[in-house]
Formats: sequence, structure tokens, C-alpha cells
Amino acid sequence: MNRIIKLAAYISVFTLWLSCGTNQESITTIPNSKNQWPMSGGPNGSWKVETNLDVPTKWSVRTGENIKWKKTLEEGGQSGIAVWADKLFLTINPPIDTPKYSEVLKQYDIAETKYNTLFNQVEAELKRKTDKQYFKLKEALKEPEVAWVKFLDNHKHYQSVSELEKPTVKANLMRKQPIGKAYTKHLKKYSAYVHEQSEALKTANSEFEKAKKLKRGGASAKDIVLLCLDANNGEELWRKTVKGEINSDYNYGFSDATTPCPITDGEHVWAINASGGMACFTMNGDMVWERTWMPSTGRPFNKQFDSILFDDLILNAEPPVEGDNTRIKEWNYLHAFNKHSGERVWVTKEALTHYNTPIVGETFDGKPAVMIGRGGPHEVPERPVGLSLISLDKANQGNAIWNWEPTEANKISGWGALSTQHWDANKVSWFFAGDDHVTVDSKTGQQIDKKILNIVDQYVFRRETGKYELKKNVKLSHHQNQRHCNIMAGNNLFYMVRYKPFMAKHNTETGKNEQIELPHDIDNDGNFIWGQPQNNDGLNSQGQLHTGDPRTRGDGFQKCFLGSPTMINNYIYFTNALGTVYVIDSKAETFDELALIAVNDLGPKGETWSVNSLSFANGHIYHRTMNEIICIGE
Repeated sequence: MNRIIKLAAYISVFTLWLSCGTNQESITTIPNSKNQWPMSGGPNGSWKVETNLDVPTKWSVRTGENIKWKKTLEEGGQSGIAVWADKLFLTINPPIDTPKYSEVLKQYDIAETKYNTLFNQVEAELKRKTDKQYFKLKEALKEPEVAWVKFLDNHKHYQSVSELEKPTVKANLMRKQPIGKAYTKHLKKYSAYVHEQSEALKTANSEFEKAKKLKRGGASAKDIVLLCLDANNGEELWRKTVKGEINSDYNYGFSDATTPCPITDGEHVWAINASGGMACFTMNGDMVWERTWMPSTGRPFNKQFDSILFDDLILNAEPPVEGDNTRIKEWNYLHAFNKHSGERVWVTKEALTHYNTPIVGETFDGKPAVMIGRGGPHEVPERPVGLSLISLDKANQGNAIWNWEPTEANKISGWGALSTQHWDANKVSWFFAGDDHVTVDSKTGQQIDKKILNIVDQYVFRRETGKYELKKNVKLSHHQNQRHCNIMAGNNLFYMVRYKPFMAKHNTETGKNEQIELPHDIDNDGNFIWGQPQNNDGLNSQGQLHTGDPRTRGDGFQKCFLGSPTMINNYIYFTNALGTVYVIDSKAETFDELALIAVNDLGPKGETWSVNSLSFANGHIYHRTMNEIICIGE
């Protein structure tokens, strides 16, 4: 009899485990949201959905294949797209009336020519007069200049980055390195002396500096704009401003104020401004409530937290409220707000880092919880580095079920929080500093194991033969295996590699690593472009360069934070920064060309940029770029 009771108990637990893995009617699912996309991670916040509807896997905005409609956006934005019935919600940065970039370049060329001509004329006059101070400063500049050039020639990181990234890296090195500081000091003295000799040159220099600034591009604002569009044709129904407290650069490759996806439950819509604002509207655009707060400032300004609605609570990452002496002022914590009133309900004792994207889910015993993480580069302050599983169950809401931190010596770097914090009822994924991956038991908070990621079986595309070639046990250097964006599917972890055009698959149980090379882009004839980094112009639909960071205009696999991948049935959709969408079959036994289902585009070659996640609702995929919102499907 006891054996029968035990067997029944095992069957009950196994059934519970199966129900936790369906990602359909989980306890975190927003009511009545079947076939809708109510928040960033979809109906249950996991970025995964199962459906009986036809799912588009192949399309092209360039040719119009499988595109139902597309609509121009006045300005860029990074939010996901919330969908409910016939309405879409997304956010953009406020449009600004600045010159088209083509005009900016013309004015820059004029200012540069004028400045260089006058500078050369003044220099020639100083030489003619054998000006002693001029020659003294010129001589003093020689040695620092030679040393600086030699330093850059031998600097591995500077030489390894793309031409688009070089100016940013060079400026940082010049500001931080003693050799760069010395060169800058002498160059300023030399240039200042030459400028002092001519009022006309001073004026030309001032005009040239203004032209340089415009050429670099960029824009910023405190507020964002919430758009409501008709899901049938993309026509705008209404727009509202969501206030913020601090300026945010537009279209920064590591997030901007528009990053959080709007939230809707079919009755109301909520928008979060990462610059310090939150607002609630009716489905018709009437304001219900709004609030602002002061975000943590300084570096990094990377707000990877995305929107979460659970029950009647909206979860957000914010610093402690003013006067809270129990928490550290500069740190961020998970705050819960009543969705009806905007009133704060609770705040976690555990902090979370800027870089971390928490995920809601169910524990092994079927209770709701959210996983948060701490750690990351640029000295993010929240400690201890590691994970916390926060209960969303009414009896223990807002409290930690467990806390975990790595025990290894280099745990301080804690790069594991630099990801979307996927987990299930059995395990949590943690990218450790270096080339390791750690699995943590989500029931106990204890580390299960650690496996390496840098020994891989690589499927490399050979242009000579037009076929993939398997290279076994390839050892990757650290920069060849940095993680872009990630998602879990059973025991397999999938992620896009940074700096190299590869998709990776890691089996968390066996430790097997596989990678498949991806095409960088698609040419104008529809052929894949292999092994040739591409870039984009960074311009919005108005032809303005409101993208100030040149890294944004990189090759698609450059240093930036891409949107989280979305999994529909067994298909995983990854989008790179050039708007190329790779569709992967998560159930493919071997991670070769048969696993790569499709390579799709979101817009014209060289004119498309996106760090957005797609949404799936009512049989259609909704996606966006800096220039357009797109409805995919017949």
C-alpha cells in the first residue's frame, strides 16, 4: 500500500512538473490573453507561446513577401509591441525638428574646408615669420604624437574593433591612458596658439566644432510617446506623452527611455518610461493615473528591465523611495505597484542590476515567482552578485524564496546578470564571467554544475562550396563567445554570439556546445551575404541622425543589447541589429543547416536598424525597426 501511495505521489508531482512546462495556462498568464501579446514576454511573461494558429516563418519587407502592412514611424524607439484584439501599443521618442543628415554633411564639408584653409594659412604665416613659440610647441608635440600613434598601432582592442567603433574607443583611450593624456595636452597647447593668431580662424573653429557635433548625430529627451495603432492597418488611433525625469539619448544601442514594452489587460494600457515615468490609460487613451520617479543615474544608463504585469501588480525596477533608510540609495530594487491606482504595494529587500531582465514563472510546487539577478560590467553597484527568486504568492509576496551567489574567486565581475534571466521549475541559467555557464537548482537555490562554453562543434559555411562544414572541438577565445541574447528551451540554451555571426546551442545537462554560422545579411538579389560585416546608416524615417553612438551603425553582431528572442511553438526568432531575423528550430537534433529555418529582413539593406523583440498575436507577427512597424502574415 505504501508503494502505491508513493507512486501516486510521484505521478502527481510529475503531472505538476509537466503543467509547469507547457507555458500556456500558467498561473502567471494574464486572464483572457489567449492569442494576444499583453506585455514584453507575452501572455505569461516567458517570451514563449504555444499556438494552433499558423505561424509565419518566412517573409521579406524588401520584396513584400508575407507582409500584411507596414507603417512609417516618425522617430525611433525600442519597446516591444503589446497587442490586444485590434489595438497595438508601442512607444517612440518624441520627434524633433532637426536638419536631414544629408544637409548636415554638406554643412560639415563647408565648415571643414574653411577651417583647414585658414589653419594652413595661419601656420604658413607663423613659419614665414619664424615664430619661436610656434616652433617650440610644434617640436614639443612630435614625441607625444609618435608615442600615441605607436600606442594605437599596438593596442589589440583598438585594432580589433570595426571602423565605426574606432572613434569611440580612441576617445576613451585618449581620455584615460597617460600616453593619450600627454598627447592631448600638447595638442591643445599647439592648436590654441595657432588659433590665437587669427580672429577669423577662431570663428571658423567655432563653426567647425558645431558642425562636428551635428555630424556625430544624437538627440535626447525626458519624455516618451505612447502610440495606439489599429492592428488591421497600422493607422494611428491616438498618442499620449509619458513624462520622465532625466534626459535619455535616442536609439542608444544599449537601451533608451522607450525600452520597456507597454502593458495591457484589454481594459487599460500602462506605459513605462525608463527615464523615470509610468502612466495608465484607458483603451481609448483617457488618462487614469501617472507618476514619476528619479532613476539611478551615472553609468551605466542601460535599463534592461522590461515590463511585467502579474495579477493586479505592475513590477518595475527603481531605486528606493526617498527617506527609505533600509535600502541603499544608488541601488535598484523590484517595486510592485497597484495597476488600478499606481500606489506602491511592496519593494524587495534584494536588489537587481540595470542589465538584468527578470522573468516571471512558476516554482516546482506551482507557485508564482520572479527571478532577478545582480552583477555585470562597468561596476554596477548592487550586491551580492548572484540570483534571487522572489515570491509572487500572496502569502509571501515580495520576499526572497532563496538567494544564490557564485563561490568562485572571480565572482565579483558576475557577468551572469547581463542577460534575460530565463528559468523553469527545475533550473536557472547563469552566464558566469569568462567562458562558463552555471546551472542553479530553482527549487533550492543550490548550484547544480558548471560547464564550459568555449569548446564547440562549429558548422561553418564555406563560400567556395556553398555548403556547411563541421569543425569539431573548436576552442574559442573569450571575444568569440560573448553572449548577445538568450532563451531556454528544455535542457537547451540558445544564444546569439557577439562579435561573430554565429548562433549557439548549449545543452545544460551534457555540456555539449554547437554553433552554426549565420549570414550577415541578404543582398539586393536575395542571396545571403557571408563573412562580410555590414552596417546601416542610423537614420530615422525623416532622414535625421538622432543616433549619437556610432556603434549603433555596426555590423549587426556588434556590441549592443539586442531584443530578447521570442519562441513560438518550437521556433525561436532572433533579430540582429541590422533587422535580420533568424528563425531556429529548437527541436532540431543537430544544430546544422537544418536547424536554420529562415533568414528574413525587416527593411532595406543598409537602412534598417532594430534592437526590438517581436510579438505574436491573432496569427500575425508584429515587429519594428527605427523607421517602421510591420505586420507579418497573410
